[in-house]
Amino acid sequence: MTFHIDRFFALFLISLPLFTQAGERFSARETIPEADTITFGDKGPVSIAQDDSLMLRQIFDSDTFEGISEIDMAAPDILAVPDSVIQHRLKVLDARSPLSLEFNPEVRAYINLYLGKRREMVARMVGLSMYYYEIFESILDRYEIPLELKHLTIVESALNPKARSRAGATGLWQFMYSTGKMYNLYYDSYVDERYDPVKSTEAAARLLKRLYEDYGNWDMALAAYNYGSGNVNKAIARSGGKRNYWEVRDYMPRETRNYVAAFIAVNYIMTYYREHGIIPELPRIAYQQTDTINVKSLVSFDLLSKKLDMPIEELQFLNPAFKLDAIPYTPTRHYAIVLPSDKALEFAAQEKDIYQEAHQAEAALKKTLSYKATTTPGARGSVIYRVKKGDTLSGIAVRYGVTVSKLKTWNHLNSTKLSIGQRLTIYPRK
Repeated sequence: MTFHIDRFFALFLISLPLFTQAGERFSARETIPEADTITFGDKGPVSIAQDDSLMLRQIFDSDTFEGISEIDMAAPDILAVPDSVIQHRLKVLDARSPLSLEFNPEVRAYINLYLGKRREMVARMVGLSMYYYEIFESILDRYEIPLELKHLTIVESALNPKARSRAGATGLWQFMYSTGKMYNLYYDSYVDERYDPVKSTEAAARLLKRLYEDYGNWDMALAAYNYGSGNVNKAIARSGGKRNYWEVRDYMPRETRNYVAAFIAVNYIMTYYREHGIIPELPRIAYQQTDTINVKSLVSFDLLSKKLDMPIEELQFLNPAFKLDAIPYTPTRHYAIVLPSDKALEFAAQEKDIYQEAHQAEAALKKTLSYKATTTPGARGSVIYRVKKGDTLSGIAVRYGVTVSKLKTWNHLNSTKLSIGQRLTIYPRK
């Protein structure tokens, strides 16, 4: 399917003031400290799950977004806001949503966490949402399911299209291999459509709609999305046949018990972040300012980056489904690439030259891609890591489960010396 987007739509987004860098960004797989127990007023401690969802552990890093804005951490934050205010705001959201967005201590604890310790993370996710949410909303609306479900991607992946859980769940919507196949997501050594924002959202919408039809309410549908229908059915049986999520949740694992509460909290923070002094990182490109081009030859991101004068990181951000930084081509399966609208016009103008150069480099490129596909576990795509103060090549290798020698090979390094700000291409172990 080819999408042609009006390049003049939503120019206001790009014209909004951009902000200066303040502090280090999280890398695509960098660990964020795990949440711990949070005290909720006089209710005592409330446990926040150390779960398999990536909300608390991963955040996407891309030069497509400006650096984190200056935030006065001494200013009054969410912890100073009375329960009554939070409760009232959630009532407003609940009144205009078919989902149940109720206030309780677990929801409050997650709100405290996201808008307290995770303020910078929220600023980045709000910026990411400015790009992704239009994609999600258009598809969810077509399937006639609540648009609020777009926020599920934050709980699942922190809006990181390359997120991968310990269990192997992958992409914005965290599809397992078998579930993705059930919903017609295609993957091979070069492509994984679980990473594709459009196609994975199509699959997620179909799955969510089916779960709602099975259980008759969205709380249980969300629990089944996280825990699996078979496991939820077992929990229902252990509860004596109850169908209300809050009555069944005690029969589910900790991750799923907290899943709906986290989702409700995310609905709150993504609506009321301004009221808590969160200044989002704005995207340098809006989804409306992109177009999709059908590619008629095997073409590398390196070649496109050179011919179109655009950073390879931007190509990776717009096209996360291509695991090896190249668009494959076969007689039976054709692929398309997403580009900024002005770069799409440049591609059309240079199409003949691009394909000519791609053809000349095809043999060498295939050899490189074959090496990547066979020497990186699971033929996974790369992540870009930015070196920070105190980093060593051996430490980075341990973090990503690879060897120092492979890091040197992938990045054409002659020594183990690193520079702050240096970017390393890494093919992480599963």
